[in-house]
Amino acid sequence: MIMKQEYQNTRNCLYAHIRTLRKHEHITQEQMAQYLGISRRTYANYERGIHAMPVEILVSITEMFNTSLDYLVGRDSEHRAGNR
Repeated sequence: MIMKQEYQNTRNCLYAHIRTLRKHEHITQEQMAQYLGISRRTYANYERGIHAMPVEILVSITEMFNTSLDYLVGRDSEHRAGNR
């Protein structure tokens, strides 16, 4: 039961961080989808946590925002990659 709750918390943190980064950079869901090579609807479903993001998408997002996967999932408080 604890593992399931931790997994859900990690997913919620992931999607919240991605949404926050996207909005901070004034990027629309449509622009994100184009960058990732997917439909806007698919991206929206990822961002809302309806579907899990494939690893390839997560890697592309970390590269786009110059951040780490650890930051996206809440394991690191530093936003920018290489700030350590």
